[in-house]
Amino acid sequence: MRIQYKKLCLAMIASAGTVASVPSMAAGQGSRLIEEVMVTAQKREEDSQDIPIMISAFSSEKLDAMGVESTADLQKVTPGLTFTYAYGYTVIYLRGVGSDAFLPNADPSIATYIDGINIGPSQGKQDTLGAVKRVEVLKGPQGTLFGRNATGGAISIITEDPPEQFGGYLKTEFGNYNARENQLYFGLPIGEHFGATVSLFESYQDLYGRNEVYGEAGPMRDEFAEGARVKLRWDPTDSFAMTLIAAYGNQFSSNSLSQENTRPSPLLGGGVEPDELDRVWHNNDLGGNSTMNELYGGIVEWHPGPVDVKFIYSENYAVVDEAHYDLDSTEKAEAYFYSADQFNDQKTYELQILSNEDTWLADDVEWVAGLYRLEGEGGFGSLYLTLNAAGVAASALGLPSLLAPIIGPLLNSTPDIVLGNGGILTTESNSAYAQATWFTTNWLNITAGVRYQEEVRGITNSYLDVVSPLAGDPPNEYYRSGDRSQNTRLSNFSAPDLEENTVSPRIALQIFPTENIQLFASAQRGYKSPTYNIVNFFTNPDPVEREEATAFELGIKTDLMDGTLRLNGALFKTKIDGLLTALVAIPSGGVVTFKNAGTGEIEGAEIDFQWQPMPSWNAGLVITGGATYLDAIYTDYKDGAGFDDDTGLYFGSDSLVGDTSRDFSGNRIVRTPRFSSSVSANQFVSLGDIGDLEFGVDYYFNGGYNTTPQNSPFYEQSQFETWSARVSYFYDPLGLQLTGFVNNAKDEQYTQAMVQQDFGRTVTLAPPRTYGLRLKWDFGG
Repeated sequence: MRIQYKKLCLAMIASAGTVASVPSMAAGQGSRLIEEVMVTAQKREEDSQDIPIMISAFSSEKLDAMGVESTADLQKVTPGLTFTYAYGYTVIYLRGVGSDAFLPNADPSIATYIDGINIGPSQGKQDTLGAVKRVEVLKGPQGTLFGRNATGGAISIITEDPPEQFGGYLKTEFGNYNARENQLYFGLPIGEHFGATVSLFESYQDLYGRNEVYGEAGPMRDEFAEGARVKLRWDPTDSFAMTLIAAYGNQFSSNSLSQENTRPSPLLGGGVEPDELDRVWHNNDLGGNSTMNELYGGIVEWHPGPVDVKFIYSENYAVVDEAHYDLDSTEKAEAYFYSADQFNDQKTYELQILSNEDTWLADDVEWVAGLYRLEGEGGFGSLYLTLNAAGVAASALGLPSLLAPIIGPLLNSTPDIVLGNGGILTTESNSAYAQATWFTTNWLNITAGVRYQEEVRGITNSYLDVVSPLAGDPPNEYYRSGDRSQNTRLSNFSAPDLEENTVSPRIALQIFPTENIQLFASAQRGYKSPTYNIVNFFTNPDPVEREEATAFELGIKTDLMDGTLRLNGALFKTKIDGLLTALVAIPSGGVVTFKNAGTGEIEGAEIDFQWQPMPSWNAGLVITGGATYLDAIYTDYKDGAGFDDDTGLYFGSDSLVGDTSRDFSGNRIVRTPRFSSSVSANQFVSLGDIGDLEFGVDYYFNGGYNTTPQNSPFYEQSQFETWSARVSYFYDPLGLQLTGFVNNAKDEQYTQAMVQQDFGRTVTLAPPRTYGLRLKWDFGG
């Protein structure tokens, strides 16, 4: 039977001391892309081809061979996955499911896990992959096993465990824009039953552009990141192990918060010349954020007999102690955001109980059950909005741009109105889940699962202050210190707690016509919890309703042509009720306002493949790729809000100028390209005793998308394509790898962030052509 064969393979892997990947017959012939990656998408280690989930899985060697250095790079090797940014936050869409609601009170639709620990939303994600065992991208709602809010999928990162003997690597990289990066990783046994891994990294680079204010250099800071991860493992017996994890990250990011105003609002941006999209910003205030992340976790694994028990505890802290944004993104001092106290704290507890080979009916059923608890608190202790009445009035009057160098500095020096605000969202969530697979015959499996969740959310510290002009303008020591002595409290806002109970079911059928072909069908449901708008300058916090995603999928997984061609594909449909969106608009009362978009539907198809076209006489050539087609539509979105293309004024049910809501039904869902694809070719060449060479070329195509639910033609990212390439030289006797690389080789111009707001269209371009050299030294082992 198929399940017995799979269990035998897993037993052999475990006894060999590795679960990261299983080399295939071709792996010894050169290419690092040919391997079977074991995954834990169903909480246990399995071959990715044996589970009824469309999944993209990458081992550490495969990631390196494809030039993937961060989670954002996964986009270029995973069609249907879109990484964009909004105000320093990562905004991820997968198969058209995601959310452009980006503040800490909005849960991402694509959940991120590191070693089974959920990573909460924050500016400055723990993005550098470093020493990982594998990365899994799970597609479709993952409500049963991965829990709350994974309505679009999950990205699971598994780091390396301590090895049986000392080993590691040192990697250094240099590139244009003065980019430099260093990584050090080592693992070592400490006695017979104890081991540790340590990862360190740092990176620096100049910005991809410059800031210019009235012909002079404007305020700006270069980017940097540094961090460390430590993993300790103690396994005193064959049936017990304990793992402790600690990670730290510190970074300052400028690129995504320094924007060009390429289409000033006709009213509030009047008299301002549109920026050329040329990486030259005209921001009179600094853009960027300084973020510190800390992660602590403990994992206990116990195998008492007929079941396996696993307990995971985590504490995850993210603090943005400095965040700047020039809201109008012009030389004029019209509007400016500053925060010195943004945070997101999260604790999780998870108990898993899994069947094993000694469990009753083990030959016929595999199952997992668990309990999960999350305690979260996050938001803004203090957030300041600075408005310059003279600057806004000058724009409204249409001050000619030719007078700006003369009158602009004068207006910038006039007193500002500074409003203070806060908002802290608390979350308490408890859930229980179970999933089982019944192996009815050697050709038919049935999987069923369910998750029950209870969640309570509340909002505190919601207020409106006006700050005395004597305090000065942010940022200064007054704002950094947390002193409120010169604040005048205008309002204290309040709102009742939100309580929600949900049931997330899943069912899947698998048919194996042959040993190398799997057909599967699945239906599942996932939820995102209701939440509050936490930035409320002028109104009580408004709640947004829960988001519900129901997905259906029909797929096939195959290994063809004597195992030289792996071809997988799927047809899918997802319906989303209460789709969460976000809008940046001062007249809305909250500046950043969340709204529910009624109903959205996504129908699509995808394929991915890995092909060794000439295994007999060129086994080192491997071609991989995939494509995704999406028809993603708002089917019911009658209460739409946005900005009028002609006047630039805000419209919506809460508009201050009486411009009511508009019907967005039939518009395409934001940040969702109709078609995306990628192809990578990798050629390994052995040079005998003098070493080996590896050549890689990657192509990525994105059909373009709109960034606003109103589908304004002025907020479209047109189709674009990128090329990347690298060549590596390996000299195994010394453990050396030298790689030359180029990304975005054709210097394609496309956007990383595009925002619609009161002052116009503000844009940040994606990285230009970058290139460099990377040296890696593997030692020990």
